[in-house]
Amino acid sequence: MNDETFIPPVIWALIDERPGTGNQTLAVAKSLGLPFEEKKLHWTHFAELPNLLIGASLRGLSESSKSEIKSPWPDLIIAAGRRSGSVARYIKKQSLDDCCLAQIMNPGDSMIRDFDLVAVPNHDGVLNDNPNIIRTTGAPHGIENGSLSEARVRWHAKFADFKAPLIGLVLGGATKRRPFTAEMAQQLGRQSGDLIKQLGGSLLVTSSPRTGNTLDAVLSGLADANVEPEFVYRWSPSDPESKNPYLGILSLADQIIVTGDSTSMCSEVCASGKPVHIFAPEGFLGDKHRRLVEELCEKGYANLLAAETSESGPPLQLDVAGQIADKIKTRLLPELDGS
Repeated sequence: MNDETFIPPVIWALIDERPGTGNQTLAVAKSLGLPFEEKKLHWTHFAELPNLLIGASLRGLSESSKSEIKSPWPDLIIAAGRRSGSVARYIKKQSLDDCCLAQIMNPGDSMIRDFDLVAVPNHDGVLNDNPNIIRTTGAPHGIENGSLSEARVRWHAKFADFKAPLIGLVLGGATKRRPFTAEMAQQLGRQSGDLIKQLGGSLLVTSSPRTGNTLDAVLSGLADANVEPEFVYRWSPSDPESKNPYLGILSLADQIIVTGDSTSMCSEVCASGKPVHIFAPEGFLGDKHRRLVEELCEKGYANLLAAETSESGPPLQLDVAGQIADKIKTRLLPELDGS
C-alpha cells in the first residue's frame, strides 16, 4: 500500500448499545488511525432470536437504527458480537459483496465464512480451522492512553500524599455461573494485605456493580492481615462517572490486584503496563475465565496473587485493539486499495 496514493476507505463502526460489546468495536476502529463513522445500533426484542432466524438482516434493529443503515455502502465494516454481525452481513449483501467485514468475537460457527476477518480470544476455546480467523489474548476495550492521562491529572491530588508504592485493588464479583463468596472475599483481603506488607506501600480499593456487600468481607480479610486501605470506593449506581476512581487507579497505581472474573477488566488492567496480580482461587472462575487468566500469566502479562514468582523484566502491556487493527491493515486494507 503506497501512502502517497492511498485514499482512506469509508469505514463504518457498528456500535452495539451494550457498552461491553460496543466499546470493543470503537477501540479497534480508533486503533486503525483512519476516519470512520459510528453507526449506533439499538435493539428490539427480535434481536434475541437465534442467528438462524435473523440471518443477514436488520430484523433485530430499532426503526431509528435501521434508518441509518443505507447506501452509499462503506468499504470496511467493523462489528462485534452476534447481533452486530447480522447487520454487517446484511450490509455486505446489499453492497453486492463490495465491502470487507472485520468481526470481533465469534458470530456463530455457521456465519464465520461470511466475514473477511474474525478476531476471537483464545479463551473462547477451539474453533474450526478457517483462514479468516485470528486469535487474541484477552479482549479489546475502550480505555485509551488519552483517557488514562486525563485520569492521572484528575486523581493525582487525591492520591499524592499516600505512601508509595500505590497498590490498586480492583474488585469484580459473582457471575451468572460462579459465586464470589464471603470466604473468597476474605481470602482476597488477606492475600492483598500480605502483598501490601511485603511492598510497604498504600492500598487503593475500588469496587464495581457486581461487588455488592462482598466488599465488606474483603475489608475484613484486610483487617485480619492488619492492613487498612488508604482509600476505598464503594460503587453506587447513583454516583456520577467522575466519582469512580477506576481510571485513576489504573493510571497512578504502581501495581494492581484484580479479580479474574471479568474478561474486560483483566484486559484493561493488563493494558496498564503495570505489574498485575490476579485473584483466581479454586471454584471462583468458569472455564473461559480460567483459561484467560492462565494465558495472561503464561505470556507474562500478569501473575497469580500470592503465587511465588521469579524476578523478571518489565511487565508486558496488552494491546488487543492494536493487534486486531494491525491485522485489518495488513489483510484487508491492501485489498481495498487494490494492492
